[in-house]
Amino acid sequence: MKRRVIVVATLALYAILLGVTWEVGTRQAAQETEAQLDNAILEFRDTVGGAIDTMLDHAAKTAVRRLGAARSRPIEEMSDLARALDIDEVNVVSRVGEIVASNDPRNLGMRMAENPVTAPFMALTNGVATTISQRFRPNARNPEVRAKYLAAAFPGGEGFVQVGMDERRLSKMLPTILGYIFDRWRLGEYGFVLCADAATDRLVSNSARHRNEATTLAEVGFDPKTAKPFDIVGKECPGTTFSQRLFGEKCYCRTFLFAGFRFLPSLPAREYYATRNQLVAVMATLLAFVLGGFAFFLVRISQDSDRLKAFYAIEAANRAKDMEIAKTIQTAALPGEPPASPNFRLSASTTPAREVGGDFYDFFPVGRGRIAVLVADVSGKGITAALYMMTAKTLIKDTLQAERDVAVALTKVNADLSRNNPANMFLTAWVGVLDLETGMVEFVNAGHNPPIVRRANGSAEWIADKSGPVLAFMEGISYRSHALSLAPGDTLFLYMDGVTEAMDTKEELFGDARLMETFAVAPSGEPDRLCSLVRTVVTAFAAGMPPADDLTVLAVEYVSRPQRFVRSFPAAQEGIRAASAFLDETLAPRTELAPLVAPLHVILDEIASNVVKHSGASGFEVDIEISEKNVKLTFVDDGKPYDPLAHADPDTSARPEQRAIGGLGILMVKKLADSIGYAREHNRNFLYVSKSC
Repeated sequence: MKRRVIVVATLALYAILLGVTWEVGTRQAAQETEAQLDNAILEFRDTVGGAIDTMLDHAAKTAVRRLGAARSRPIEEMSDLARALDIDEVNVVSRVGEIVASNDPRNLGMRMAENPVTAPFMALTNGVATTISQRFRPNARNPEVRAKYLAAAFPGGEGFVQVGMDERRLSKMLPTILGYIFDRWRLGEYGFVLCADAATDRLVSNSARHRNEATTLAEVGFDPKTAKPFDIVGKECPGTTFSQRLFGEKCYCRTFLFAGFRFLPSLPAREYYATRNQLVAVMATLLAFVLGGFAFFLVRISQDSDRLKAFYAIEAANRAKDMEIAKTIQTAALPGEPPASPNFRLSASTTPAREVGGDFYDFFPVGRGRIAVLVADVSGKGITAALYMMTAKTLIKDTLQAERDVAVALTKVNADLSRNNPANMFLTAWVGVLDLETGMVEFVNAGHNPPIVRRANGSAEWIADKSGPVLAFMEGISYRSHALSLAPGDTLFLYMDGVTEAMDTKEELFGDARLMETFAVAPSGEPDRLCSLVRTVVTAFAAGMPPADDLTVLAVEYVSRPQRFVRSFPAAQEGIRAASAFLDETLAPRTELAPLVAPLHVILDEIASNVVKHSGASGFEVDIEISEKNVKLTFVDDGKPYDPLAHADPDTSARPEQRAIGGLGILMVKKLADSIGYAREHNRNFLYVSKSC
């Protein structure tokens, strides 16, 4: 379809341009015809005038030689001289401009310097000019007679001889002159000039190519009624070109009268159109090549455009698929619901932008009574950023669980990420570990946005401490940690640049100031409500604008210090009995927890028995943490690594002889406990069990 449109448009343009060329060519041909006819007329004037000037010049100089000096002569002598020179008038003029001799006695005594018509001849008396010629003009003494005059100076400027010829004599001489001129005259390639007696219409001259075809202008086809004569004025030829059928073909002509003769310069229309036709032919060929090439170029562009569109459509589909994969990776990388704890409350969420970025957050326990929280932003978008985010998240978590010092852990993470970074990516991160016993937060800020702490009294402050540049920037960077103290009721708020860099329709950023203003109006520091308020305010601010980045927030509130009781026991049966007694001793004052005593004894007996019988540990430790209606038991031993949660549960529906040995005790613990978790830290096994009323 596109190619058909291009071809049709090209043909239409071709026709339009040819039409324009035809019009331009026609006008150009008309101008050239006008110019040729003008040049023919001017050339005729110059040729005829030159021939007459030559005759008069010869006569004047002959008279100068015969007379010898400007002095008075008899009329008879001057008349004989005029007849001998075949001219109408001969005058001898003195240096002062007085006619001292003439063949016409009426001219004697005339002073040429006093008459503006004849005054120009006085220049011959300066001894420089030798001849002066004038065009046909009325006689100075008798205006009814038109004559042409020429004068030649005597040696030394002592006077001059003026000779004249009137139109009547010229009319007798002109046929001979014109016949000689026009028989050989060429006007263009096929043009011609006709001359006829104005009174008899008989042709005086006829071009050689038409000599035997006519003897009068009427026989040629000329109609004087339709002719539009004009006059020659100086170098201009004002008048109108007209058309006539001469010698059977259309011609463009001019006509004028001179000395009793009609002159008719003519140019056949075929020559008039020849220039235009040549121009149209050349332009038709040129346009065929140019527009044909241009059409071919457009077709190729159209084809390439279709291929590019198809390519980009495939790329867009692939990109959309990559975005879906990246979104899946990002969603899978985020942790589940925050753990229920009477000592802290935590809320976190992320709202992805159109293009999946590298924002992520995490929270997880790092030993007894310590919880790690972090937010990070990987450079770039899409699946590459999502995969790099997974690598960074896993590496940070594993390193924090193996290394108690946050600064040392982040230094190792940076070294590992920098060492294996072919895509030259990096990430900003804020990583902190909250000690529930003390309320102290040990943190490292690696080029991330400063968090905000909302105190229990409603005040808010920035935590602007920096620990070093972004992670994965380069190896060899040592990060230093900072400490932050939280009191019960204080909330730590972490966020990404998608919050402060959200933009409204006026292209203004949300900024730090608006974020702090939001905290000033926050009704409480409860994490869920605080995160929801920030999301609502930012979303309302950026209404009407597509989000440029993910909107990620995390808030953790320090509620209270835990009640903890810790005791160590030998890895023997008496150790199990002592641990059971320790549990009774600890729970006895808390009558509200009486319903938990029996199930917790079953859990303790089962786990302690596994440690004593199978771990090879030198002993074990029981950590009892009590809060309101919840009891959390932490079992720690230095035995061989063993994660009971990594093993499949036994099939209780099978017959006893068909089931594999073991696993029933751990299955019982899982069913009795509200939550259970495992970690291996510092070459020790940590098993966490929580039970609530």
